[in-house]
Order: sequence, then structure tokens, then C-alpha cells
Amino acid sequence: MISVSRFVSIAEQVSQSVAPQWPLSQWIAVNPFWQYRNKPVEDVAAHWRYSAGSQLLMSPDFYWKKWQQNDIDKQHVTDKMVEQLQQRVSIIKPIPQWQNLSRLVDKYQQRSRKMRWNEEVVLQISQTCGLFMQFPKRFQEEGSDSSLYSHWLTISRADRGIETLMDEGDLNELFAELPDDPHELIKVCQASFMTDASDDALQCYCQALISDLWGWAAAFAYQDARQDSQWVFELLCIRLAWEYLLWHLAERTNTSVHEQLKASFNEQLDHCFGWVGYAQQYNELLWKWQTAYERSQVARLQFTDSTAEQPSKSPDIQAVFCIDVRSERYRRALEKAGQAIGKRVQTKGFAGFFGVPLGVEQRTGKTPHVPGLLQPSYYIKAPEQKQTTMSLLTNLFNTPVSMFSGVEALGLSKLKSLLAGIPGKIDRAAEHTHATICNEDGEVSTDALVAVCEQALAGMQFQSFGRHVLLVGHGSHHSNNAQRAGMNCGACGGQTGALSARVLARLLNDADIREHLRERGVDIPSKTRFYSALHETVTDNIVWLSEAVPGEVKQVFAHASESLAANAEASEKARKKRSSHWAELRPEWGLADNNTLFFGRAGRLSSADTIGSRFLHDYYSENDPNGALLTQLFSAPGLVANWINWQYYCSVTDPKQLGSGNKLLHNRVANDIGVFEGNGGDLRQGLAWQSVHDGKDFVHRPMRLQVIVEASEAIIQKALASAEDFNHLFQHDWINLYRLDERGELCPVTK
Repeated sequence: MISVSRFVSIAEQVSQSVAPQWPLSQWIAVNPFWQYRNKPVEDVAAHWRYSAGSQLLMSPDFYWKKWQQNDIDKQHVTDKMVEQLQQRVSIIKPIPQWQNLSRLVDKYQQRSRKMRWNEEVVLQISQTCGLFMQFPKRFQEEGSDSSLYSHWLTISRADRGIETLMDEGDLNELFAELPDDPHELIKVCQASFMTDASDDALQCYCQALISDLWGWAAAFAYQDARQDSQWVFELLCIRLAWEYLLWHLAERTNTSVHEQLKASFNEQLDHCFGWVGYAQQYNELLWKWQTAYERSQVARLQFTDSTAEQPSKSPDIQAVFCIDVRSERYRRALEKAGQAIGKRVQTKGFAGFFGVPLGVEQRTGKTPHVPGLLQPSYYIKAPEQKQTTMSLLTNLFNTPVSMFSGVEALGLSKLKSLLAGIPGKIDRAAEHTHATICNEDGEVSTDALVAVCEQALAGMQFQSFGRHVLLVGHGSHHSNNAQRAGMNCGACGGQTGALSARVLARLLNDADIREHLRERGVDIPSKTRFYSALHETVTDNIVWLSEAVPGEVKQVFAHASESLAANAEASEKARKKRSSHWAELRPEWGLADNNTLFFGRAGRLSSADTIGSRFLHDYYSENDPNGALLTQLFSAPGLVANWINWQYYCSVTDPKQLGSGNKLLHNRVANDIGVFEGNGGDLRQGLAWQSVHDGKDFVHRPMRLQVIVEASEAIIQKALASAEDFNHLFQHDWINLYRLDERGELCPVTK
């Protein structure tokens, strides 16, 4: 007989392995398997394929189609692989999947005129979680009803609706028998139907249970990380409680169904290890094809010989962009625009928060403007904002369920606004331009600000300073898109890069800070001025955040925007209208098709294709002999890029479970903790279908992140040794890592 403590330990382990999902106001891309980074991706894929049906690979048809279209090169494929894949395509053999008791009851019990149990269980738990988050003062204060589990149990015991809906007269009596403590619940479940379960079986079962409510688990994982709670564990226990209820309900009311439940469930307990192995064996061929597909795409990249890059004169204009893939195409356009009008333009890539770990403190709380894995060191206090008629109207119409009630409340005079689109607002951080930077102890010292500037400039890898230096953040202008924060800057916590760009430009123009920097060996010429700007990624226009930006600078950027508009799929006017319309499903593709992260000289990447697939971060290994800076790059932008890449990857390989469905049906839930697709079911995670598919084909190629470093093997190995999380991703095949040599050839990094 298994020990209760072992069951609890495995349940807690699975609960702690759920990656967090940020609230909608700070929504950022997350690798849903982040907590499994220290395990081989093949093992994780097999476990979740059997436990929850989650797919981390495309179908055999996908790879066969890519092979037929010559998207996979012959040198990466063997004849045996082709033969096996062809057989797999022609003979479809489903992989067995663990079935929770709720699904087994639906299988064996005839319920032609009743709701299916699995759907009702997920709906009931999800609606209860929504109440728990919607009214925190009611349900989350100290007292007998302070935990998620006790909240669910109290509501469920008082609710006669489920018993009536499902036509099960014994249900409320069974609710009354449930233990008040979740640990005690595990004990009674173990005694009822888990007496001889192995650790493998417990692992599969807990994963299967949590997968039914994966969206809520991810939202609660975010909350657990910020407070002293175990809501994910309690959620798993709630789901387990329903298994206990259905087991004993069948035992009391239908002996035949109960015997079938017992036989099927015990068979799973006995054979789950073998079925996980079968899933791994089934996936083995597909992983070979996935790797061949990725290597074929990487082989299409073209790099110049390092000697081909000639030292140039000091640039007239330097522009530092976020490494966001949408910045890649703007950087190329800006460089070409400079050549066209006789200006020497140099662009650089750096994380979009520009190395300034800021947050904004408001009356309602604090909003980070840093990557998800970091916490702000400094805050800017936001002034009180007055609600204007337009802002109230915008807020009202931004919520899908409020659209038509808004028309009803405001009268037919607003119907035109509804049909034409309510203008959204892109954050320019204008109210923070001259605000004081503070920390927990008050105003920040000059020395601390100098240190921030010094570190930021070191990360940007300036060899020299031009006369005009632009810090260009980015943001996305959307209306009525619940996931709009995810189209902003991931390095800025789902906000725009305006605040960081404004603040750093202000600091670097300060004479006192420049003098302190000079004493530390960072000499900024007196003629150099820093300016801040914002790249609006839907229209590719530039919003100027600094005053008195020279005309010659604006001219180059205007040429770049015009060239991108000329090559865009729609006119600027159409794109602007699309971004403001409440009914638009595809305002932009965002970071779709991201697949490569390059640490090196962006000028060496000579591929003509600049559609926005690559994260480009400046790095000069000759200035980093010990790999210390590369360690920082692996540990910050390297992880952010992995999160973005894997969220897109999973939203393509498994849109049903790891994507968020149809954006048209999104409804905000419980103080914007997330979205439902429709009015119920699990809280959705991942990207909407419209963010990865254009109605005909995928706009995101399912590729793991291909990380390319312009450095020697020795420096890369030194950096990997100190970048633990990134090294886990590399060693266990969550990413692929190459080094770029002097001849422009890519060599796989040694594991």
C-alpha cells in the first residue's frame, strides 16, 4: 500500500511544476514547460502525451508535407526515416492516453440527455475559481473560508444545482462526506482507489488531473509565487475530490459501471509506465524529423566572413532597439534609409527594458517594467489620472461582453463609434518624464543611477558614440485584444518600452551622471545627445518621446517607415484602422515565426530574408574573454527568448490545450486574470489561433529556438557553466546552440 506522504509529495511536485501565467495587464509569453527544463524534452513530451494528450511535435502529415515541399534538406534525412514516416502517414495508430475517472464514467455510463461528467466537473471548478478571484475580499480574507479548497467545498456543499442538473440524488450527501482538509482528502482517495499505485502511476494521474484545469493552474502558479499560498496544489486536490465523488457515486448507484471503472483504472495503474515508453518510442521518429526540419531552416541563414566587415567611420546616428523580432526588419530598413540619404546609421540590439530595472507605483499597485524572471529595483510613482469620457468609453468597449451593453447605456449616439472602432491608447509614459526614481528607502542616490547607466552601456557594447543616439523601445496599438500586453515588450513585463527609453535617455544626458561615468572610464563626448522613441509595431511608425529631436534624425526614420509601409500587405491607413477596430481578429502577427537568437555582430547576418524571425543582440566576444557578459546574455534575454519561442511553438503543436482558441470568443475573467473561450471551461493559456494561423496556413513555423553565438567554443563553454537555467535548456534539447566561426559557418556547440 502506498504511503499518503508519497502521494502528497508527488501531488505537490506536479503542482510546483506548472509554469505561471501573468494577468492580462502584464501578460507575457511563457514556456509552459519551463519547470521541466532540467529534464530531456523527449521524456517530458512522452509523459505529457500519455498523461494529458499534450503534443510537443507536429503530426506525421506535417513533416511529410515539408519533405515533399523541399523544406527539409536531404543531408539531414536517411532513407529509413523516409520509409518509416511514409508508413506512419498511411497507417494512423492512436496513442493510448490516461483516462481520469470522470472520462471513464462518461465512457461507460449512458447519459444521452445529461451533460457529460468531465465537462461539468471542469465547468464547476472553473466557475468557482472565477468567483474566488473576482471577489478576493469575500473569499481570501483570514478565516474559515480563506483557502481555495475550503472555498470550493463550502460553495459545492450549498449548491443543489449540480445534483439537479446531473440527476444524481446522492451527490450532495457525498459532498458532505468530503474531508475539510486537502491532505486528508488524499488519504481517503488513496484508501478508496489508489492503494497499489506506483510512483509512475501517481505522476501520470496528477498530471492528467491538473491538465484538465491547466489554465487555472498556471494563473494560480503566478499567485503562489507572490504570496504564501498553495493554490495550485489545492486546485489539484479539488479535481481529485471530484474523482472521489464519481467513484463512490458509481459504487452506490450503478454496480456495473463501478466494476468497469475499477477494471479500467487498475489497468492504467499497472501499465502506465509501459504506455509512457510507447509514447516515447512513437515520438522518436518525429523528433528526428523535427530536428531535420530545424537544421534545414538554420542552413538557409547566410553569414559573412568576419574579415568582410570593414571598420567604418563614426556613425552619424546610432539607434538601439529591443531585440524583439519585429525590430529586425525596422533595423534593416533604417540602415538602408541612411545609405539612401547619405547618413551613416548604426543599429544595435539590446533587451527592451534597456537595463533599467524599473516599475511604476500606482494607487492600485505596482506594475513591473522588467522581464518576468526579474523584479524591479526602482520605482516611479505615477500621478493620479482623471477619468475622461474617452477613457471611460475605451475601457467599456475593450471588454467584449460590454460592447452592446455599452451602446445601450450610452445611447445610439455611440453606435457609430462602436462600428468605426474605439481608439486604443499606446503607453508613451509621458507623465513619468520628470518623475523621481525611488526605491524602498526613498529617492535613489546618484551613485546607484550611475551604476545602472554604466551597466546598460556595457551591455549595449558601444565601441564609440555618434552624435545622435536613439533608444527605441516598442509597443503595439490594439483595441479589444485581451492579450494585447503580449504584443508589447516581453522584456518590459508586457508594457511598452517607452518608460525605460525615456528614463535612460534622461539619465545619460545628465551632466552630473556623465561626469561620474567619465571617472569610471566611460567617456561620452559632450556633443553626443541621447533621444528616446517608440516603434509602434502595427503600423511601423515612430512615436517621438524626446523633445527637439533633430530633423535629420526624423528624416531617416521617416524614410524607414515609408519603405516598410510600401512593402506591407496593407496600407498604413488600413493597418491603423485595423489596430483600432474592436472586432479585428488580426491587428498584427506579433512575434509569429520567431526562431533564431543571435548574439554577435548583426551585420554578419547577410540573409536577404528580414521578415522578422530573429532576435538580434549585439555581442563582441573579444571584449568578453571570460564569458561574463555572455553569461548575462544567456541568463536574461536568452531565457526571455526561450519563453516567447516555446509559447508560440506549443500554440502551434497543440492549439487545443496549449493555445487559447478563437480570439473572437475571448471573455476576460475575474479582474483580468485570464480569458475564457466563450463563457466557461478552463481558463485558456497560450496564444489565440489567429496569432499563429492566417486561415490557410501557419504563420509561425514550429521550431525550437536556434541560438547562434559569435564566439569561440571556449568562451561559450565558460558562459554555459555559469548560466545554469540556460545550460539546462541546451543540455536537454529545449533549444539548439551553434557558434559562428570566422568563415561564417555554423558549428554545433559541444554538450
